[in-house]
Amino acid sequence: MERGWDGVSYAGMCILGVLSVLSSALNGVWGFNFYAEHPTVYRGPDGSYFGYAVDFYQATADSNTISVLVGAPKANTSQPGIVEAGAVYYCPWPGLPESCRQIPFDNSNNRMIKVNGTREPLEFKSHQWFGASVRAHRGEVVACAPLYHWRTVKMSGEKDPVGTCYVAVQNFSAYAEYSPCRTNDPDPEGQGFCQAGFSVDFTKEGKLVVGGPGSFYWQGQVMTAGIAEILNGYSLKAVLRQVSGEKHTRAAEDTHDDSYLGYSVAVGEFTGDSEQELLAGVPRGAQNFGYVAMINSTNMTFIQNFTGEQMASYFGYSVAVTDLNGDETDDVLVGAPLFMERETESKPKEVGRVYLYLQLAPLTFSEPVALTGTYTFGRFGTAIAPLGDVNQDGYNDVAVGCPFGGEERGGRVLIFNGNKDISTQGMMLSQELRAAHAPSDSLPGFGFTLRGGQDVDNNQYPDLLVGAFGVGKVSVYRSQAVVSVEAEMILTPKILNPDDRQCHLPQMNIMVTCLKVDVCAAVSGVGIPSSVDLRAELQLDWLKGSRGGVKRVLFLDTEQPQRMGLLRLGHSRPRACLSYTIYLREEDEFRDKLSPISLALNYSLAPATLDQSLPPVLNHYSSTFLQEHAYILLDCGDDNICIPDLQLSASMDRTEVVIADDNLVMLTITAVNRGEGAYETELYALLPPEADYIGVERRVELSVGLRFSVQRLEDAGPKISFELQIHSSNKDNSDSNLVSLNLSVTAQAQLDLRGVSHPSQVVLPFPNWEPKEKPIKEDDVGPQVTHIYELHNSGPSSIGEAELHVGWPSRFRDENLLYAMEIKTDGPVSCRTNTSLNPHGLEISTLQDTPELLGFLRNTSSPPHRHKRSISTAQDYSNKTLNCTNVSCLKIMCVVGRLDRGQSAVVKIRSRLWAHTFLQRRNDPYILNSTVSFAVTSMPYRIQPATLPQHRSAMGTLVLWGTPDVSFAVPLWVIILAILLGLLVLAILTLAMWKCGFFDRARPPADDDISDQEKLTSDQTGDA
Repeated sequence: MERGWDGVSYAGMCILGVLSVLSSALNGVWGFNFYAEHPTVYRGPDGSYFGYAVDFYQATADSNTISVLVGAPKANTSQPGIVEAGAVYYCPWPGLPESCRQIPFDNSNNRMIKVNGTREPLEFKSHQWFGASVRAHRGEVVACAPLYHWRTVKMSGEKDPVGTCYVAVQNFSAYAEYSPCRTNDPDPEGQGFCQAGFSVDFTKEGKLVVGGPGSFYWQGQVMTAGIAEILNGYSLKAVLRQVSGEKHTRAAEDTHDDSYLGYSVAVGEFTGDSEQELLAGVPRGAQNFGYVAMINSTNMTFIQNFTGEQMASYFGYSVAVTDLNGDETDDVLVGAPLFMERETESKPKEVGRVYLYLQLAPLTFSEPVALTGTYTFGRFGTAIAPLGDVNQDGYNDVAVGCPFGGEERGGRVLIFNGNKDISTQGMMLSQELRAAHAPSDSLPGFGFTLRGGQDVDNNQYPDLLVGAFGVGKVSVYRSQAVVSVEAEMILTPKILNPDDRQCHLPQMNIMVTCLKVDVCAAVSGVGIPSSVDLRAELQLDWLKGSRGGVKRVLFLDTEQPQRMGLLRLGHSRPRACLSYTIYLREEDEFRDKLSPISLALNYSLAPATLDQSLPPVLNHYSSTFLQEHAYILLDCGDDNICIPDLQLSASMDRTEVVIADDNLVMLTITAVNRGEGAYETELYALLPPEADYIGVERRVELSVGLRFSVQRLEDAGPKISFELQIHSSNKDNSDSNLVSLNLSVTAQAQLDLRGVSHPSQVVLPFPNWEPKEKPIKEDDVGPQVTHIYELHNSGPSSIGEAELHVGWPSRFRDENLLYAMEIKTDGPVSCRTNTSLNPHGLEISTLQDTPELLGFLRNTSSPPHRHKRSISTAQDYSNKTLNCTNVSCLKIMCVVGRLDRGQSAVVKIRSRLWAHTFLQRRNDPYILNSTVSFAVTSMPYRIQPATLPQHRSAMGTLVLWGTPDVSFAVPLWVIILAILLGLLVLAILTLAMWKCGFFDRARPPADDDISDQEKLTSDQTGDA
């Protein structure tokens, strides 16, 4: 019996071994269950902006007929003397493209008023944009004209765009006007520019919610009123009318001007009670970062905000509420269509973004899950429409409009499906709708407005309305029934013994080794047809086909490697099977007897028949591919029974993981079979919940590396474990040894304490300045000295709480040194002192922080290499150092809250150097040292480190002196006497040198004289 590594085992280990830790990835699919091929399209008058607003209409709750309402804010009507008043159209479904008709909300012209004996218009309905907002709720319909003007109560007759709405009930047999901003509070500072009806919605009880973004210098306003109260006592003559029970938000401080509260509105339940709260978009609030305000519907007070992350992204342009993760709580979606994505710092790209806030508990939400657009200038997030459960998987879905995306900026609508793991996996894009509009001069704006959640064709799946106001069209997209398929492939037997020949091959009249393949499928789904045809394509040994190898098995009857079959399923036959017999070719026809034989099944729905106007679709999230493996029996000894001996060993490249760190772990696995062949070997890995699989790395032939990221360790114990084992389908000794690997869990936080003094030194005295005996203002005391301390967490772990202690050199005996004025903080920190600040009650000046101080406060993520002013700086002045060891100190104790990685807590102590104290000790340099220390008291984890971080440091300010005072200089008479004595000494020396003949020395001969003498001497010698 030969022992060693068997090829079957190798294939099982290295091909199938990691399947248990891999999850199948879904490819992007651009057509799921909205039937995009043949939508119902309605058309309106050219240039009317037909499709600017849309909604479904159901006259009564028990009515089976659902129609479509379409706003056309630039449409002309039959109102006499009115131009482009706007209209709302009723479109029956099913209906022809031109079957829409105007709803007669208002047939009258402008009401008139007599002023000084002259009849003048009281209101101005031309170009009022009626139909810019349309909403329906239980048979009640509201449509608004946000640009409706009226003549104010002033004698001057100014026109204010207050906006107005009309309510229709009883299947459009009764109408009433509601204009909440047409009041005695005109002009921009009041409600004169309110534009009520810019946005509208209904609560679940049927209360009307109206947004008016222009009130109070465009701070904006939100109003609510009951439909019954609007109808009761309505009279066309009542121009200024207060509706009973009406509620509205009030004006805020002028810092909220130009915020546009009420630009968008929605309702949801967020506090855990029975009352719904209001959501209102404020796209220019929060210094143009934008926010969405949550408003108490009972007293119209603000509860909390969702704030945007990018300035001028128009966060809050759209807002919607639905439950996307199936936890039965409302989640919030906010659109920011002008969001810019930065590929590089100099090349931003406007793509738009939608933020999803998952409700975790009452008034508690997750960090936003972002959906980012892909089309530049597409305005992704302009419209957000909750759809209900479009694919009937138990989770609600949502549509997002991108009205200027796609080719030629024609517009797109993107469908995202909800799921229970949105917080980790995000929203899943399942479909992208595009309209087949003919090219036109104007942009279609397909997806500018959306509405979902109603089932127009009663097939148990909600449908979608898409408006394209630029071309005056509205499309109705119906949802197709979703068919879920459970398929299986059964091989009998899975192991082919070449010596066991039980089947007859008729073409060659020989006996062959064969196996039976049963392809079975079952279908399920809501509202699926009574008959579903499923096409099943079976490919034999399909990996050999992709690699150009010889097929080792063929169908017994056709001797072909593939076959297409049809499974007829339905309500009466929910499960069906197809049975095939395949055979193993002769051993001399192929060489590969080691690798498994892969059988692949691909299935799909049969093409729709002509009588199917809305065919079903396969579930997008179910795989349509299935494979099984058969094996060729090899040398297993005389007993023909393979008994493997699987050995598994594993190691990790680290022994410790740190909470909140990246924690990349490589798990190296080595497998060996020291026995006979092992079949269908699989690696089973029991992973801790904190480990996320990243990828696989092939090492040597029998070794593989699995890469993990270990996160979510906040509640983990002291260690986490990985358990590994190999399983095979062999009857005997089928499993390997169990390997358990442990990782220790620790918490580590590197905290840096850094500081700066501003100024770093003070030079005395100041020109033209003297301290006052009785100072009144802080400027009378001396120069400002500020110390800033920053406690920065470099991570990786967070800290729960820490204490920061500062010793501030405040007094020497009865004299002030650094007179503390105030303490400012930034971040999760609060401070208290043992004595009061500014005990003399000096008047606070309005000095601003210098750029240096502002830069330090904002530099919360810079590395801790800033130059520190500490006690070591002043070694030359150690005998003149003033600190808490030799002077009285103000004790400051600060409690620092949670600091995550990269966060900082900043404490700024502003003081005045008491100059009088130092001017009494002139020319003596000093250094004033403040001492600072921190100690972490807790970390927010189940695991606590053995020692918590702590550190102590100091920071100093030098006090130096400039030009000495005259009072300490040499007296003038001493200087004059010294000069006279110097001159006297010079005169005596000069006289002495003259007496000694120093100035009578003989002049040395010149060079010319010497030459003449030499020449004369030379001539006399020659004559002789």
